[in-house]
Parts: sequence; structure tokens; C-alpha cells
Amino acid sequence: MSLQVFKNEYIEIYKKSKFFFIKSLKQGFSLEKFNELLTREFPYINITSFAAVKNSLLFAPSDPVIFGEERERVSISVTDNGVKAYITLYVPKEDLSPEKRSDLAKEIMDALNKAGIVYGVKNEILSMDLQAGVKYLIAEGTPPVNGKDSIIKLYTISGPKPQVIESGNVNHYELNLINRVQVDDWLGERIDATPGTPGTDVYGKEIPATPGRTFPLLYDRSSVYEDYKDGITTLRSKKNGAVYYKGDTIGVYDFLEIKGDVDFSTGNIDFDGFLSIRGSVKDSFSVSSTNDLEILGEYGVGAADSIVSRNGNIYIKGGIAGKGKAVVRCKKNLYVKFLSDVTVECEGSVYVGFYCINSIIRAKQVIVESPKGRIVGGSIDADVSVSAAEIGNRGETRTMIRVRGFDRNGVRAKADVLAKKLDELKKALAALKQHIQLAASSNQQPTPEQRFLLERKRSEYDDMAQDIKNLEYEYRTLMGYLKTPGEGAVISRTRIYPKVRIDIKNLSEEITTEKPMVTYYYWENTLKTM
Repeated sequence: MSLQVFKNEYIEIYKKSKFFFIKSLKQGFSLEKFNELLTREFPYINITSFAAVKNSLLFAPSDPVIFGEERERVSISVTDNGVKAYITLYVPKEDLSPEKRSDLAKEIMDALNKAGIVYGVKNEILSMDLQAGVKYLIAEGTPPVNGKDSIIKLYTISGPKPQVIESGNVNHYELNLINRVQVDDWLGERIDATPGTPGTDVYGKEIPATPGRTFPLLYDRSSVYEDYKDGITTLRSKKNGAVYYKGDTIGVYDFLEIKGDVDFSTGNIDFDGFLSIRGSVKDSFSVSSTNDLEILGEYGVGAADSIVSRNGNIYIKGGIAGKGKAVVRCKKNLYVKFLSDVTVECEGSVYVGFYCINSIIRAKQVIVESPKGRIVGGSIDADVSVSAAEIGNRGETRTMIRVRGFDRNGVRAKADVLAKKLDELKKALAALKQHIQLAASSNQQPTPEQRFLLERKRSEYDDMAQDIKNLEYEYRTLMGYLKTPGEGAVISRTRIYPKVRIDIKNLSEEITTEKPMVTYYYWENTLKTM
């Protein structure tokens, strides 16, 4: 038996069981008005056939047809993570009255209990002015707090940055080249990842937290050890030495320190590692090292036989007065307070603090850094540029400056190729790093084979990271070339004097008159000035 729930001059609405029927009496009742009627008076009716409603109104009068069904009076929805539950009421307006509030509250609580929602129920919602069809947050669980990833801090090595200090009558040229450490010195640390705090969903069930990731500490196990205490893994040096990185792996290289001078008491020195000499290198003696070499004596070096770094930089704090005998060779850069009567063969750049006198130099660049820095006499042979405040002197000492120059388009093309290769390597390194982190943070005990594969991946990672560092160094060098005017330049920042001969890419000019602040550069087969 059907029950009439609404009637006007246009339509009738009947309910039979849980279904609702519409019967149209005459045309004139729009679909919009019908929707307003249901929203206002019958929020508990869920339309299941809009077509039935539309056709009934459009082709009135018409026989009764099913168009909807009764909604749940209390509809409950829960978020996917189970942390929040919502209710929407689909009840007649009279059931929302204060007189029936206690019955409605009981109905809501019964629905929540039936759905198993028992945690974080907001009872204060039940006393609010509730509306039909409105979504209310009825229960809220406690979300989990995920763990924090491990935090790694490592010993920082900065690139060589010489300081030129002019103070009264005393000039200083300072540089920290070798990063020395002693046995048990701090090299880095890892603060443990945290497990996080579990939460509780609206059903009262625990929501597990995602533990933080434990990132691997990459270090050379032959020179570095780890010490664990109070949630912190600390890396320390096994020996006295010099800190180095191979890729992202930290280690301590062999380091030899000579407390005084290199003389008859020590003999000539050839060391496989980093070499530091607190004093000087006496006349006719030689020193050489595989890595960086520094000579820290305030009075510099005289007529030493040779000073050589096969793979690194050289820093000579006090300068060299070579008396036409001393020879300096290095794979990377030379940093020196001054050069006088010295032969230098450098695959990198030569940075001179104050002056370069009567010296023979072969390098990528020669830069005299002081605002009063001078190049006087001798022969300079550079690939890219030569720069000093003054070149030559008023006494018109013969000074030869040669810049071999470079192909700007070729350098730019090579830099572009390097940039593309670096981008590819960095993507591959990131993928490899993620693979290592996942394997290292696994809770399962690895098999011997898995440990072997992990160590091989770490070695592969170190090699790739080192390749990236080398390519980045090469890329920065090329970009530095492109900052040079033209395709090779000789820069006199304050003055150039007669008897200086400039040769850039085999185009020459003899300086015959004193000139202030001038740059000579090669461009389009011409030697230009600016």
C-alpha cells in the first residue's frame, strides 16, 4: 500500500516500501522547482532516476513512476586513512526540532556504534543546530607522526681561497690547503632516524607510523672508524693525516709533517700522500708529494732544487727566491706569496700574492692578486690569460708575455657536452643512491651475497660521484675561460711599461710607451685593446 507524502496542483509524490513515485497532474512544474522541493522538504529522498522525473514533468499528465528511494537517515563516511568520520542527516525537518533532539542523538550514536566508530567521537556535535544534507565531522582519530630521517653531518672541505693581506710594511699570503686531523678527531656523525609515533583511527585501531629512513655513512674503513653512543654514530680518524673525499666517501690520507726545515737532517723528501713543511726547503734540496704540498715557513724558499706535487696543489706561504735554480711543478694550482728567479711548470693556474720577477712560468693562467701586484722580467707562457696590476717597470726590464689562447666556440661546445653528461650522471647517481639507501635500511639481515652486492654498489657510487666532481671541476674551468675577454687576454689593471712584448695567438705587440690600465685580447684574428 502506498502513502502520499506530497501533493500540489502539478504533482503527487507517493512512498511504497522504501521507494518513491512521482505522478504528474499537469504541466507547469519545472525540474528546478522539483529539486528545490526535495532539498527543502524531503532531504531523505535519494533520486535514482532523473530521467523519470524529467519525463514525468515534461509529458504531464502521466502515471506514477519510480524516481527515488529512501536514504539512510544517518549516513556515515570515513576517510581512506580512517582518521576522520563524517555524518550527513537525511531526516524530515520536524525530526531536527529541539523536542526530538534526544531521539536523534540516540539514533546517531546507534549508527556510529553499528559502524564500529568508537574513538574520538565529538559529542558536542549532537547539541549543535543540525541541518539536513550537511556534512559534519563527528569523529576524529589521532594521526600517526612519522619518524624523522637520520641526519648526517660531515667534515667540510672548502676549496683553496688565498688571502692577500697588506698591513704596513708586512705583507701576508694566507691559505688553508691541507685539512689535517689527528687520531680520534671528529670526521662526521649520523643522528639516528626516529621510529615515529603510532596513531589511532576512529575504529580504535592503531595506525602504524612510518619510521624514518637510515641513510648510510660512507667512509673509508681503513682510515676511519665509527663510534655509537646515545643515538649518534660518530666517525673518527684512525690516524694522523689529511681529510679527503672520494666521491661522497670520506677518508684520511697519509700525511707527513716536517716540523722544521728540509735540510741535511732530513734529506730530500718524496712522500706518497699530503706533505706539510713547517719551515723551509734549503738550497739544493728537493721535496715531492703525491697530493697537496705546503711550505709554511715565513721566509719562504730559496734555491731549492725542485718542489713537486704529482697530483695536487702547492702552497708556499713565504714565496720563492729561486736564484735561477729552483723548479716548481704541480698537477693542479700553485699558490705563492711571490716568485723571483724561478721556473714554474703548472698544469693548473698560478696565483701569486704580490710579485713575479724574472721567472719562467708555464700554466693555464697567471694571476698576481695584490692591487699593487707586478710582473717584471722573465717569460710567462699561459693558455688563457695573464693578469697583474703592473706589467713591466719604469726601468724597462724586458718582459715576455705569451697567451696561447683558445677557441671560444669550441670551449662553449665542450662545456655544453659536459653539462649534458653531468645531468645524466647526476640522475644515475640519484637512482643508485636510492637503491643503496633502500638496501641499507632494510630490517632483514643481509646474506653474504647481498652484502657483497651492496659494497659493490657503494664502490660504484663512489666512483660515479668522483667522476661528477672531476667533471664539475672541468666544467667550472671551461666556464672560467669564457669569462676571459676574447679568446685570450693580457690584463694590466693599473699600468704597462715599455719593453714588454705581448703575444696572443701568435699576434704580437711590442709596448713602446707607458700605458695606464689596459687589456689586450684576441678577437677575430685581431689583437684588440680595451
